[in-house]
Amino acid sequence: MKPARVRRKKRRKGEEDTEQLPAKGPGFHWYIFSLSILLVTAFSFLNFLSLPDARAHSLLSAVLLKRRAAISGDPHSDPAFHGINDEERIALLKAAEEALQAPLPVVQADQGHEHAALRGGQKPFATSAPGPPAPPEKSAANMALQAVDSLRARSKAVFSAISIPLQLGSGGGIATFSGESWLQLDEAVDADELTFGAWIYVPQIPEMSFPLASESMKTIASTKVSGCSTTNKGWALFMHEWSTTNRQLRLSWTDSVSGCNEIYSESTLVPYDKWVMVGFSLSKARNRASIMLDKQLIVDTQLGLGKYSRQQQTMGIQQAGIDQRILSDSGKILFGAHIMPKATDIAMAHGFIGFMGDTRILAQSTDGAKLVNLLHCEAKDLTSGSPNCGTHTSGLKVLVQHQVKSESINSISGGRLQPRYVKGFNAGEGQSAVPIVKWDAKPAHPMSNDAAALEIESVPGPTLPPEKLSATWPKEWLSRYGKEELMKSQTEADVWAAEVRGAMKHTWDGYRTKAWGHDEVQPNSGRPKDRDAKAVTMLDALSTLWVMGFRQEFEEAAQWLEDSNLPGPGSHGQNSLFEINIRAFAGLLSAYSLSGKRVFLDTARRLGEKLLSAFTSPSGLPLPTIDIGTGKAAMHSWNANTVLAEATTLQVEFRYMSKVTGDSRWQEAADKAMDVVLKAAGQRGLIPIYLSSPNKQAVSFVGSKMSMGAMGDSYYEYLLKLWIQGGKRDVQLKEAWKRAMKEMFDQMVSKTAGGLQFLAELEGGRKRNRMDHLACFVAGMLMLGSRSLPPEEVDARWEPFAADLTYTCYQMYVRTPTGLSPEYVNFNPGSGKGSDMSIPGDAPQNLLRPEAAEAVWYMWYYTGDHKYRQWGHDMFLPFLKYSKVKYGFSAISDVRKRTAPKRDSQESFWLGETLKYFYLIFAPRNTVNLEEFVLNTEAQPLKVFD
Repeated sequence: MKPARVRRKKRRKGEEDTEQLPAKGPGFHWYIFSLSILLVTAFSFLNFLSLPDARAHSLLSAVLLKRRAAISGDPHSDPAFHGINDEERIALLKAAEEALQAPLPVVQADQGHEHAALRGGQKPFATSAPGPPAPPEKSAANMALQAVDSLRARSKAVFSAISIPLQLGSGGGIATFSGESWLQLDEAVDADELTFGAWIYVPQIPEMSFPLASESMKTIASTKVSGCSTTNKGWALFMHEWSTTNRQLRLSWTDSVSGCNEIYSESTLVPYDKWVMVGFSLSKARNRASIMLDKQLIVDTQLGLGKYSRQQQTMGIQQAGIDQRILSDSGKILFGAHIMPKATDIAMAHGFIGFMGDTRILAQSTDGAKLVNLLHCEAKDLTSGSPNCGTHTSGLKVLVQHQVKSESINSISGGRLQPRYVKGFNAGEGQSAVPIVKWDAKPAHPMSNDAAALEIESVPGPTLPPEKLSATWPKEWLSRYGKEELMKSQTEADVWAAEVRGAMKHTWDGYRTKAWGHDEVQPNSGRPKDRDAKAVTMLDALSTLWVMGFRQEFEEAAQWLEDSNLPGPGSHGQNSLFEINIRAFAGLLSAYSLSGKRVFLDTARRLGEKLLSAFTSPSGLPLPTIDIGTGKAAMHSWNANTVLAEATTLQVEFRYMSKVTGDSRWQEAADKAMDVVLKAAGQRGLIPIYLSSPNKQAVSFVGSKMSMGAMGDSYYEYLLKLWIQGGKRDVQLKEAWKRAMKEMFDQMVSKTAGGLQFLAELEGGRKRNRMDHLACFVAGMLMLGSRSLPPEEVDARWEPFAADLTYTCYQMYVRTPTGLSPEYVNFNPGSGKGSDMSIPGDAPQNLLRPEAAEAVWYMWYYTGDHKYRQWGHDMFLPFLKYSKVKYGFSAISDVRKRTAPKRDSQESFWLGETLKYFYLIFAPRNTVNLEEFVLNTEAQPLKVFD
């Protein structure tokens, strides 16, 4: 804590109890303290010139009154050090260290001037004409200030001496690293005494464009395998702390305890878009390590400069045991990546993205300003042993100067640097994995072009003129907010809607370019992926294209369907009936419902004929898997029971198919399955997620687990939506839904001490305080039910809880480091705000799910509250930042890590649901009218029946 300007002292009789500090200048005790230190140090230098270096550094610490105090500006340090910047403080350390290494002439203690070594060869301070002797404290003050001034002068001289301009090889070449490629030199370069240096240029590229092999750390050079195992021997120099992009320059090495010993600076960081020399020195003999960045010594284990951690646990930097370092036995060094045991270990490469110029490695160590001089030394001086390098260079083992249109070689040994790359990397025809390009002060990296393409690109869409827009607002909205506020909301939302349209176009273009006609595209690699070869991404996205106004893209898909005669002949493999129905079958029916184009209905009819084959069991429940080529139906390989949601999430689609074709077979089959479930449920509202096998005549429930999340969710959703779709006439469905909601409130609704309301799972009559992201749909369902049922049948708890649950789902996003929700969360009911929600270790992934956005849309659709649009935008932007990749948007493995690896996976519901719901949040209210359409569980709009 900073001392108060008025200090308390013991009261003595007749004295005040306060002592006023001097208004200006250092206190008298500081002068005496400084003078004492200087005198002691001066005599100590004379008596201990022959002491080992470590003792000299102890004296240096005394001269500077401890580095930490000086750099932090601690009020208990010498006041003469206050007011100087950090760069100058570090320069003082360098100057003082050089002073220790220089011969110290004998100086009489009473001369009144600082030691010549600390002056750095400067002339003594000029003195004024003789006059009356100064008070003792003034002489002390002059002595202290002169010492600091001389160190400042020395630091400037050091900077002047090392201001060597960038000098690259005569060929002017620099190596270009992609994050997935590197250069490998098959020579044993590790040594007990080691110095490394390289020129690097790091372009500022958005994290969203990083490849899987370079998600976080950017390795400059390494002789060790990535990871903390002690078998991973050697060292690695890299940029960015693990799982961050914090620009720290870190040196890692292995000892008998860990392969993750790291030293670094928290404050001096690698700059973007600038050439800098980076390097380090390791000495086992002196138990010392140093790191240099540009022209600064930023870490030194003996000077106490920088930080040290072992496996992410911070320790005192003097505890870094360089003398215990284990040398690499790999017989090679990689420039631009960590050594990998197998080429398939893509995520272990930690590839460098940027440019690398001249590189040098010496089997010797040096410290302080000598390290700076040595690494900035020109190549010709290194090889000639010129004194310009500040120290001998007899230990030079590697000198790489890249040449344009030539192989990169080690000039010392003649060894060739081999280009290498991770599995799956494609350099392009006739291109090297590590291209050598001509030197440029501001080189343009190839990934910069890709990165520019991955920035947010707004694609404005259809809007309504003010008079038509205002006609879409319910009276409730107008009475609560007024026209001006609602117009302002839409003006802001139009910009956000354009962002979502941009994301949809980027996603669609990636699929169209790389996987047209296939089920999915892997968004990182661009590889097509098929499950049952029915173009599911295309079919799932059709209604989103229509709703967003992408008519050209919609027509291209229609033409492909005209030509393809989907589904194709032959076996397509056993796949989920549930997924085919809600994505592909419903996608076709929705496209027909919106556009009236016959091709969609004809394709749906061919697909629907195959789906009917699943309804042949004795019980009337469908078999859960189907081959859409052969029509063969079967049970899941992983489950002998019927999943509740799978058997009861067919009816909205099958009923619509019968309605538009006049063929009752689809409705009869699906309604029979629902009737079987309702009969088994009796008067129970909540029911277990498993039923007995469809191959048994008598159907019963299996187990006691009940959930509004996975495997139970859409049963409750379809009770309500079937009632709405059928013209609100089927009382049995409405009453079953009302019973389920009452029991849900009585048994599942919970609240934390921090105020978060959630839906617990039930099993064996006990609550489990966890909730799937999938369960967020309940908020929207409650709003739909509240506004669809007769007012006298509406439970007063529905809408307030819907708002509270939507807030909880919003918090599942904004509380994570990435702003993306995990797959599910645990709740801690007794904990307060901020600690009442946690992410379990088996659920940190984000799969691009839509349910939270669905809840937000329903809340905005019925209330008009602009805060829901703001929430929607808060939830959408992280997808652009963390999920957007070259050919679409990728699922994220861990939302707790800002550089979490991407899964190279993009489910079709990203286009069919998630992007659609985000767009609907921002689009005019009548974009999809809930008086005219009911949305299936995949957000496919289907017209309600008259």
